[in-house]
Amino acid sequence: MNEYIDELVRDFPTIATAVNVGTSTEGRPIRAVRVSKNNVANRPLVIVEAGLRAREWISPMSANYILHEIVEHYYEFEHILDNVNFLVVPLVNPDGYEFSRTTNRLWLKSRSVNGNGCFGVDLNRNFGHLWNTVGGSNDPCSDSFVGTAAFSAPETAALRNLIQANSANLALYLSIQSADQMVLYPFSHSATTNPANVAELRNLANSVALTLMRQNGRVFTSGGAGLLQTPASGSSIDFVAGTVQPDLVFTLETGAGGNYGYDVPESQMAELLSETTYGFLTMAEYVANNK
Repeated sequence: MNEYIDELVRDFPTIATAVNVGTSTEGRPIRAVRVSKNNVANRPLVIVEAGLRAREWISPMSANYILHEIVEHYYEFEHILDNVNFLVVPLVNPDGYEFSRTTNRLWLKSRSVNGNGCFGVDLNRNFGHLWNTVGGSNDPCSDSFVGTAAFSAPETAALRNLIQANSANLALYLSIQSADQMVLYPFSHSATTNPANVAELRNLANSVALTLMRQNGRVFTSGGAGLLQTPASGSSIDFVAGTVQPDLVFTLETGAGGNYGYDVPESQMAELLSETTYGFLTMAEYVANNK
């Protein structure tokens, strides 16, 4: 992934720039790619975050595939790129990702040392809006450990800083996860609390779900995150919607494959990556036309 980022910014310097987001617990760089046609700064911005959870390998791959399309095939997306900039963070949790590749395929968390032989924070429970109020665990050995405080993980703190530094033009925030086949909008902490523009969110989520279903016939559902999933606080989308408050915030739960959903076999990857990218492009198109 790092080599791919280097290659993109080397081969497409007028559109792609590497951004150093921060450093993981174990010292790995967390990197992003800023996509801006002719490096024009003041367009509406879409932030795409992926790889929060270690075992969801299809998530970082989806972010890289999105970059592959909008950077390498930029000429196919002139309308979008004339009107929107992108900031794509393909892998927020490099430590957990590497651990899931080398040691434990089912690993979900980061790799912070918690003591008593326990490691890691569920990064999607560590963000700062209503942190540790519902759905997480205070047990450092649990897969849903919320951390010792909001943004106690260097990975979430780095992402928070990136989001806040780019909040002025932020029009849409997208978290790519796997693999519940859903398009979700805030809030994930509650089945009944919605942002003020819930009608707009519902319409766009529905439209993205229809786009996804048209690709390969997989069934996608759309709706409030806390309604379609077990309510949980500390998610990235709740932080963005609750504090930064851009108009559009979504989680895209990719298509499923393999034994667990997120362990997509190689034979299905191309199909899933293309499908997810079409869903993303429906959002990008909306921002280009409306924001």
